Amino acid sequence: MRMSSQIKCLNSAIIMAITLILATGCAGTAKVQVPSENKDSRVAVIVIHHTSSDFGESLHVLTKRTDRPVSSHYLIPEPGDASYEAENLQTYQLVDDEERAWHAGASYWKELTQLNNLSIGIELVNRTYCHESAHLPEAESSDWPAETICFYPDFDDGQLRLLVQLLAELKERHVEVDPTHIVGHSDVAPQRKIDPGPRFPWQRLHKLGYGAWYDDETVIRYWDQFFMRMPSVFQMQRALHAYGYQIEQTGASDLQTRNVLRAFQMHFVPWQVTGEITPETAAVLYALIEKYYPDELGPLLEDSTSAPREVDS
Repeated sequence: MRMSSQIKCLNSAIIMAITLILATGCAGTAKVQVPSENKDSRVAVIVIHHTSSDFGESLHVLTKRTDRPVSSHYLIPEPGDASYEAENLQTYQLVDDEERAWHAGASYWKELTQLNNLSIGIELVNRTYCHESAHLPEAESSDWPAETICFYPDFDDGQLRLLVQLLAELKERHVEVDPTHIVGHSDVAPQRKIDPGPRFPWQRLHKLGYGAWYDDETVIRYWDQFFMRMPSVFQMQRALHAYGYQIEQTGASDLQTRNVLRAFQMHFVPWQVTGEITPETAAVLYALIEKYYPDELGPLLEDSTSAPREVDS
């Protein structure tokens, strides 16, 4: 009995010692949180996409491993989609805001590169599709060849309401995102992407408080000036770069310039998506720079005109 009591005492001592060690260890790893004011969000850009496929396929592609893995932070379905089984439309979060989603690829906006590191991606289900010319050489094939005809369905009102609600939440969490930094995939990758396309309602979004848009009166003032005397190609390239686009300032109306112009027109001049410099396009571009980047306007107006525009009599 005495031996048994001694063993029990020994076991109790061992248990107490282990408990003390564990308690001491836990106390040693406890964290004291003192929130710092010296920080900001990693998010500087919000990139809006369309999926070109239905909800079921989009959800699979954006959440499962494939040969070309892609993702986005949010996915918004559209009504009338047989692959969407829920009764009401809901926004799906696929990646946490502070984690990196693989949605932008090779991308650039206003001196920022590698936008997956700095952005939030929002995918809207919208079954846009393109037909590529059968005469396009295989070696020239790309995501956005010039020899392509594309078809763009409208975006649903209910879908856009969900987008506006989401943008309101994001704006509250990421106050550093400027209006000019809410952009489309085609804005940040104009050589290869077309989404969300010319039917995406950027002006409507701006009126609700999200994204950039121009003032009509300012456009009219520049249009009166540019209708008779256009900016040169070089000055338009400089102006597009000043607003945010990646473009080489070659002074030539080359393919990369036409692609950037097309992306700009899809966003801001959707009734005139030609990839060509027009008085309307130039006026809208300069009006945007005057509104959002007035300090950069001066150099763009210096020697900004070329030969007088010929007007049919």
